[in-house]
Amino acid sequence: MEKTIKSNSGFSLIEVLISSVIMLIVIISVYSLILSTQKTQITEDNKVNMNQSIRAIDQILCDNIRNAGSIFTLMGTPAFLSTTTPFAGIYPLNRNNYPDGIILASGDHNAVTKLTSPFNPTGDTTIQVEKVMDVDKTVPAWKLNDIGIVMRSNGYYIFKVAATVNSSATQLTIRATPVYFSGLLNTGGYVDHSSNSNHLGVTGNTNNYPTGSPVFRLFYFSMFLTKTESDGSKTLTLTSDTEGVSDILAAGNETSTRAIPIVPNVNDIQFEYITKDNPPELWASSSTSNTSYPNPCASASNPNCISFIRNFTTKNITSVRVFVLLETKDKHMGGIEKSTGQGYEKRRMGDVAAIGIPAGGYHYTYLTYEILMRNFNIIY
Repeated sequence: MEKTIKSNSGFSLIEVLISSVIMLIVIISVYSLILSTQKTQITEDNKVNMNQSIRAIDQILCDNIRNAGSIFTLMGTPAFLSTTTPFAGIYPLNRNNYPDGIILASGDHNAVTKLTSPFNPTGDTTIQVEKVMDVDKTVPAWKLNDIGIVMRSNGYYIFKVAATVNSSATQLTIRATPVYFSGLLNTGGYVDHSSNSNHLGVTGNTNNYPTGSPVFRLFYFSMFLTKTESDGSKTLTLTSDTEGVSDILAAGNETSTRAIPIVPNVNDIQFEYITKDNPPELWASSSTSNTSYPNPCASASNPNCISFIRNFTTKNITSVRVFVLLETKDKHMGGIEKSTGQGYEKRRMGDVAAIGIPAGGYHYTYLTYEILMRNFNIIY
């Protein structure tokens, strides 16, 4: 009788182990490739974000600083005011140990007029003016939703036109809430010192604006402030209309015109202002600790401070220096600082001394600008 012999042979333990090791090596290699690709993508995304932020700083902030120098010099128009015009188009908003801010505006020299009767900023919804016509054309210079400014020797009030303007009109109907007024800002540590008695004197919504005060249309009004986010990062914001709200950075105050985020991951931004004095005078900020770059406005009552503020109101600013440090964090590293390795130092920026900055899961871009001002007189 024949016997059938069956083979029960299979994979040996050694074969199984070798196959498992090979498979594990393949999986680890693929996983490492995926991680490397993700890290590369994150780094490239950070570079793209940095480049976009640089363009935003250059086009939105620096261009508008340059253009703001083209208005608010009424020194050749004594019919308007017997004193120096109080608003120069640029006003510094400095904070110690924090990114600076700035108020900018530029105006239409073809839409210049003056009050024919006093204006009460807390009650009037119309502004009585000498004319509404364009200087060079036979059409109204003012339109619905235009922004304008009325000025006096100790304040200014920025309004929004609330009705269509006819060519035969001698008044502007305005919105009850202001776009802004001198001394309004009190937000996130920023304070508009123009209400200081040594600068303009009172807030711009206090007391009447007398007959003869200048009125003109603004092409542009904006405030650039830095907001601290919930994760501790900082964002440069743009405000084109405060709607009369002083704390525009407060939670719940976000609107389409207040504190619009434009540049994320701003580690620091500082401004310096250089006057035409001989020799040039520099105001870095409100710090009293930087002895190498002394600030004339360390004390608001200091005569040098009063003189320096007057340089803004008389268009005596030669240039504005802008210092920006952008920062991004690698998500795969969580922005973790290294206790050892390559160290970095942030250069002196405005009134802020050079200091060490974290090394590790961070990327930095340092920018500096020197912006020459465009200054010319308005002839009425």
